[in-house]
Amino acid sequence: MGRRQTIDRSALLDAAERVVLREGAGQLTMDAVAAEAGVSKGGVLYAFPSKDALIDALFNRVFASMDKIAADFIARAGDNGENWAKAHVLASRDAETLSTERSVALIANFMRSPEYRKGAREYYATILDRLDLTTLTGRKARLALLACEGALLLRGFDFHPITAEDWKSIHDDIQDILLG
Repeated sequence: MGRRQTIDRSALLDAAERVVLREGAGQLTMDAVAAEAGVSKGGVLYAFPSKDALIDALFNRVFASMDKIAADFIARAGDNGENWAKAHVLASRDAETLSTERSVALIANFMRSPEYRKGAREYYATILDRLDLTTLTGRKARLALLACEGALLLRGFDFHPITAEDWKSIHDDIQDILLG
């Protein structure tokens, strides 16, 4: 009786990220992930029965990490619209290592078709729809969220180099100027 082979889903997701970063989202295939991870295509298919399942897992892994950071903040600070915006800014700042991974997940997810944007729309709606935009505080919170996402896109897509020190400073400024 042979030992049951285990497939490391996280390692496969890491391999998928490397493929997208190196070759572009259009080159993300099960064969490419298998080659990058050093496993058989069957091993990848065992863990992720389709390319869509692989991309969904990559996308969900990123947002689950962000959600954990945000949920911890909400539990301490209270559940209101402005705190959700603050939580998102803090999650973005503190999840610095996720910024590239998150951008890769977004690229891979959005390249499939507009219907796959639904999850991201829902995610942002849970934050933005809570804000009272008739108040200055609510408008500042919206602006903070948009500034945070702009910094993420510039850094994540490598449009502009942002060092770790600058990343923290940008988020501190967003906190102090818009959410303070």
